[in-house]
Amino acid sequence: MNDARPLVSESDVKSAPSLKLELLSQVDIFRDLSEEEMKEIGGMISMTTCKKGHVFYRPEERSEVLFLLKKGKVQVYSLTPDGKRLIIDTIGPGTFFGEMPLTAQSMHQSFAEATEDSTICVLSRGDLERLLLEKPQVALRLVDALGRRLEETRTKLEEATFQNASARVCRVLLRLLGGKSELEMTHQELADSTGLYRETVTNVLNRLRAHGIVELGKKKIVIIDQRGLEKTAET
Repeated sequence: MNDARPLVSESDVKSAPSLKLELLSQVDIFRDLSEEEMKEIGGMISMTTCKKGHVFYRPEERSEVLFLLKKGKVQVYSLTPDGKRLIIDTIGPGTFFGEMPLTAQSMHQSFAEATEDSTICVLSRGDLERLLLEKPQVALRLVDALGRRLEETRTKLEEATFQNASARVCRVLLRLLGGKSELEMTHQELADSTGLYRETVTNVLNRLRAHGIVELGKKKIVIIDQRGLEKTAET
C-alpha cells in the first residue's frame, strides 16, 4: 500500500466545470436538479484522483467529510488484532461514503483504499448541512439511500452470524457478481469480503468446483451453475 496523502492536494483534478457537472449528475441523490443547482453544488465539492493501491483514509483521520466516488473502486476495511484484513464494504461509482455522523456515515477505525485508479469528490460537513437545508429533495434521497444501506448491513450481519461458510461465500459471490457470470478476484480478496480465512474460502470454492457450480482460474471465478450457487447460498 502507498502511504497516505492529504485528501485534496496537488493531485486535485483540474477539470473543466462541465466535466464536474457531468460527474455529479451521475450521482443518484443529485438527479433531476437544475443546471444552476448543479453548478452551486459543484462549487462546494473538490475532486481528487487516487492511484490504485492508494490509502486515502486511515483510522487516525479526524475530519468530517463525505466522499462521492465518481470513477474506479474503493474498499473500506479494518484490521483485526492479528493483522487480518476485514472488508467492510466494496464501493463502486456513484456511491457516497465517509466519516460524518450527520448522515449516519462512519469509518471509525477503518481504512479506505482505491483498488482501481479513482476519481473522488469531497464534501465538508458544513457544505453538506447547507446543501440539505437548501435542497430538501437531496435530503430525502439521502435518507432513502441510508435506509437501503442499513438494510444491506443487517443482511451482512445475519450472514456472518447464522450462515455456514459455504452459504456465506455463495451469498457474497452473488452480491459481487451483480448479475454477471464471471468475477475477477483472488481467493484472498474473497476471504477478506466474507470475513473467513483464505484456506476456508479455497476449500469452499474447491467443493463448488467439484459439484460443477464454478470454474476457477488465475484470479478468476466463473459461475457455471447459477441455480446451484443460489441454492447453496440458501442453506
